[in-house]
Amino acid sequence: MQYTVCTARRLRRLAILAATLLTTAATAGGTHPAFVPDVKDTAAAGWTKAPEAKPETIRFAVIGDRTGLARPGVFEQAVKQADGLRPEFVINVGDLIEGYTSDAGELAREWQHIDAAIAATKTPFFFVAGNHDIGNQLMLDYWREKRGEPYYAFTWKGALFLVLDTEDPPVDMPGDYAAQFHTLAKAMQTDPKGTEAKLHEVLAGVNASRGSGESDPAMKAMEGARFSEKQVAWALDVLARHKNARWTFVLMHKPAWTLNSAEFTRIETALGTRGYTVIAGHNHYYKQETRNGRDYLTMGTAGAVSHQHGPGEMDHLAWITVDDAGPAISLLKLNGILDRNGESGQTLAK
Repeated sequence: MQYTVCTARRLRRLAILAATLLTTAATAGGTHPAFVPDVKDTAAAGWTKAPEAKPETIRFAVIGDRTGLARPGVFEQAVKQADGLRPEFVINVGDLIEGYTSDAGELAREWQHIDAAIAATKTPFFFVAGNHDIGNQLMLDYWREKRGEPYYAFTWKGALFLVLDTEDPPVDMPGDYAAQFHTLAKAMQTDPKGTEAKLHEVLAGVNASRGSGESDPAMKAMEGARFSEKQVAWALDVLARHKNARWTFVLMHKPAWTLNSAEFTRIETALGTRGYTVIAGHNHYYKQETRNGRDYLTMGTAGAVSHQHGPGEMDHLAWITVDDAGPAISLLKLNGILDRNGESGQTLAK
């Protein structure tokens, strides 16, 4: 009996000591109260209200198209700028490489350049497939080998992120157009301003033809948003399983809601009355639309050449914060995100 009592006392002392050590370790590790005013009377204080710790708040950045026809260095610096803002993650809306190639070596080199730019940052990076990224079967196979299926979903702090593939299946660029495109892409590396000026001359003619109802059938086949039945069934299943998500973000490359896509209409209908935001790219021009009382955003560029002039012609990222009130969206121009030296590092951004 004496042995039992002594043993019990010893165990209690060890438990107290362990608790003390744990408390000390927690304090040393930086566990602090959220807000501690160093004044006795807070009835009259130098602040409007105490700041609150909100661990459930989500903060992420969205970056637009780098291609087609990338202005050198704009995207590469953009990911560094986003990294400096310390979002929880960055997501791109597609078109990171010039693509449209059947040369496996060239395809690998283009992706190695992108991978190196992203690896230079610490922020998690999420990919969305664009038409330049998976413009043919070779490119789709490469994507799947490196990143799995181009459409996927995840949840973060109760929010659902549904990433769609608007190139399902991919449609390759006609050979004569591809040759002209790659010539321009190479010229952009040595004379970006002159090449962009030439491109705008070409685009003026193309836009005039479209305005009059003319369209090249081969190019028109590339312009639509395509979703396989397998992808649609998958998306409907994801939405059904996450019907109580605190908010839903739908990300894709081409703005399918503007392209008469019956398949996307089925996905959009399945979103129902939940809170959601749809974000795309592709058009190289920022535009906000309201559909069903929800924000539909088409991102501007992060290095790609703009296809039209106006207030939406800009290199930028979207900073999105999600709290109990839903998402707050701010646009940050790349040439306005400055480091501690007052420099953006952007020489070609608009």
